[in-house]
Amino acid sequence: MRTIKIKRIKDIGNTEKGFTLVEMLVTILVSIILIGALSVITNNNVFMAQKGRDQTIVNSFAENKVEELRSKGYLTITNGTTDITSQMPTELKAPRSGSVVISDVSTGLKLVVVTLTYNEVGQTQSQTYKTYIGELGVGQN
Repeated sequence: MRTIKIKRIKDIGNTEKGFTLVEMLVTILVSIILIGALSVITNNNVFMAQKGRDQTIVNSFAENKVEELRSKGYLTITNGTTDITSQMPTELKAPRSGSVVISDVSTGLKLVVVTLTYNEVGQTQSQTYKTYIGELGVGQN
């Protein structure tokens, strides 16, 4: 014989499914924390990428300036200070400035100092590069 189960009227109303108010508040709070953390991570990543890009541009520019002087040769390089601000890459944010100072260290040897100043994510940065250019050139005895 089969038994038939009859639901009472008061049991019919208790079949609601869903989230409680506490569960919803916890979910919203966790979501806010995650979104905030992702925002901080993204901002830091953008900042570091910009900083790395600027440093790469500055290093490349300074290296090119030194190689330009080396290719001219020792005898054509004159002592003094040269303003190279107008030659600096426009990718670097203003204010930016640059100079090359050339001086004799000893007979047949000159010191070249390239100083570059630029705006890096709202802060002024200054990089100085020093090298020597000899009368005999690179790799000659």
